[in-house]
Amino acid sequence: MKKFLNYGLALLAVALASPVFVACDDDDDVKTYDLTVELVLPEGVTSLTDLEVKATKGTATTNIIMNSVTGTVNLPQGSYDITVKGAVAEDVTAKVQGTAKVDLYENTSVKVKLDLIYESPLLFKEIFCAGGKAGYTQDTYFEIVNNSDEVQYLDQLVMLYGSAAQKAPNAWQASGVTDIYHQAQGPVVAFPGSGKDYPIQPGQSVVIANDATNHQEADPDGIHSDLSKADWEIYLEYSRMGDTDYEAPNLSPIFYNNAYMRAFALGFFNGAYILAKLPVTPEAYAADSTSYSTTPGTTSATLYMGIASKYVLDAVEAWDRDDAEHYPYFLPKDDAHAVLAPVGFEGKALRRKVAKIENGRVYYKDTNNSAEDFLTDQPQTPGIAPTAVDK
Repeated sequence: MKKFLNYGLALLAVALASPVFVACDDDDDVKTYDLTVELVLPEGVTSLTDLEVKATKGTATTNIIMNSVTGTVNLPQGSYDITVKGAVAEDVTAKVQGTAKVDLYENTSVKVKLDLIYESPLLFKEIFCAGGKAGYTQDTYFEIVNNSDEVQYLDQLVMLYGSAAQKAPNAWQASGVTDIYHQAQGPVVAFPGSGKDYPIQPGQSVVIANDATNHQEADPDGIHSDLSKADWEIYLEYSRMGDTDYEAPNLSPIFYNNAYMRAFALGFFNGAYILAKLPVTPEAYAADSTSYSTTPGTTSATLYMGIASKYVLDAVEAWDRDDAEHYPYFLPKDDAHAVLAPVGFEGKALRRKVAKIENGRVYYKDTNNSAEDFLTDQPQTPGIAPTAVDK
C-alpha cells in the first residue's frame, strides 16, 4: 500500500507541475521587434556602392537590406552591434565604415555615422625614372602591386605623368582647378582588356618598362636595369624619335601631345605619377573633348588631358631636391606630401615601404603621403621581393 500511495503522489505531482511548466514556456517566448538603421553619409558623399550592413548578436549575424540610406529588419529582442562597410560611387578609392550599438526591446531606430577613408587596392610599388646614364631615356620602369586581399584587374587602367614640384602653383591650380590633374608633355597610356582579361592576384606585382630589354648591355657604368623580363611595355608607335616594340605586351597611348617624347614619364628630377580607373573606357575618355584643356592664361593651343581626383587609384609625387620648397601637385587626400626625388642619372629608384608581413605575404604602406610611404635613392629591384631595408 505504501508503494502504491507514493507512486500515486508522484503522478499527481507531475500532473500539477505540467500546467506550470507550459505557462513558463509562454512567458519565455522570444519577442521580435523592428530595427531601422539610418546611415549618416560623410559630407559631399551622395551615393554608395557595395554596401554591407550587418546586425550581430552573439554569434548570429543578420544582413540588413537597405533602401537608399535606410533599412528595416525584424529581429529577436536583445543587444546588437551594427557594422557598415561600403564604397563611394563618386571616388574609386573612397570607402565608408561605421559602427553602432543598439538595445532592441521595442521597435527602435538607430543612426550610424559613416567615416570616410581612402584605400587603393593597386599601388605603385617601385618607380625608376631618375635615369642612369644622362641622355639615355629608355631605361625607366614602374612596378604596380595588388595590396588588397582580393583579385584585381589591370584592364583599362590609365597611367598619367604630370610636371610636379613647382615653386608656384601650376597654371591650372592658379586658375582654381585643383581637383583635376593634367599631364605633362608626352603620352597618357592605358592597359588593354575588356574588364577581366588581366587579373593580378593578392600580393602579386607587375613591372611596366618603357623598353622591355636589357639596358645593362648599353651601360658600361653598371647603373642601368635588365628589363628584358618585364611583364608589360609602353610602346610609343607614334614617336618620331623611334621606338622598338619588344616582346612584352603593350600599354598603348590613348593621347599624346608631343611626338618627340621618346618615353613615358621622364621624371629625372621630379614628377607626379598617377594610376587611374576611369568611369568609361580609355578610348571613350580620350574621344571626349571635355577631357582636355589648354594651359590657362596662355595662348598655346597644345592640349593636355586631365584626370579628376575621384578617378585616381594611386598618386605619387617626387620633389626636386634642388627646390627649397614646392607647391603640391596633388590634393592631400591623394598625396599629402611629396617624397624627395632620387638623385638624377645615378640609377636610383623610389620604393614603397613595407607595412607588415603576414604568413609570408607582404603588405605595403599606404597613407596617401609619399614622404611617409616611400624610400628614395634605392637600388633598382624591379620584380624582386622586398628586403629588410624596405621596412
